[in-house]
Amino acid sequence: MAFPQDTPTRWPFGRHDVFASLAEPYRMRVIHSLPGMIVWPVLMFALIIAAQLATLAGWAALGGPVTGLSEGSAVFLGNIIGYSGLALVMWAWMKRYQAHRPVFAVFPLRFTDILAAALVIIFMVLIASPLTLSFHEFAMSKPELTLSGGATRDDLSNVDDFVGAGASLWLVIGLTLIAAPIVEEILFRGWMLPMMIARGVPTLFAIIISALAFGLVHITQGLLVMTSTFFLALALGAARVWTGRLAAPILGHVANNAWAVFAIPYLISLAPSATGN
Repeated sequence: MAFPQDTPTRWPFGRHDVFASLAEPYRMRVIHSLPGMIVWPVLMFALIIAAQLATLAGWAALGGPVTGLSEGSAVFLGNIIGYSGLALVMWAWMKRYQAHRPVFAVFPLRFTDILAAALVIIFMVLIASPLTLSFHEFAMSKPELTLSGGATRDDLSNVDDFVGAGASLWLVIGLTLIAAPIVEEILFRGWMLPMMIARGVPTLFAIIISALAFGLVHITQGLLVMTSTFFLALALGAARVWTGRLAAPILGHVANNAWAVFAIPYLISLAPSATGN
């Protein structure tokens, strides 16, 4: 499909942004490219579920525990395979519009990337976490606020899902600190956020909309996780706009997941129990 080249495409990216260098012949193609905001997350879920089922089937066919992997490890491995598949599909699709390098641009790391990532985790620990807990307490007193009829005090985090899954540590690390942060950032901050900006959505609203979408894809993990990931996405979106590329959001996402999955359970284990034991 040809596009007229006499009128330059409106391209609202600063000079520091990786999308600013996208050649004019590809800009309108990127703006009108599909899949879009809804299709990519649906594809992500479909690939992850398919990879989980295929991995579990293969694990069972090979003898289950005889393979040396637990069922939880097989599930986590399936998740990693699903995320990896999505990354490959996105790379191939975006290469058609020469948008693959801007979307996936991470290296070389810069000081601003590290600084922005540090600010993300500081925001999450000092501001977002207290706000999330306060909202959760309020939601427990207002059951009509949640689709499930109210949150419970046991529904504080999905950390127990990781701890109780019986997965190998290296698979937990591979999923929570490598596969999920990288691929989710490619999707939400590498593609969705700049595409909304390219289509004329004001930057602030683009950050908020992409953060809402990011929170909603975590809805199955509970109210607190969904709220926390919304705040996280706000910070990651700001980091993406500020630095102009994906390195800072990925680093910030990794740091947040490390805090949530490893640091918080360790700190809880150090706290005295309610029974005084």
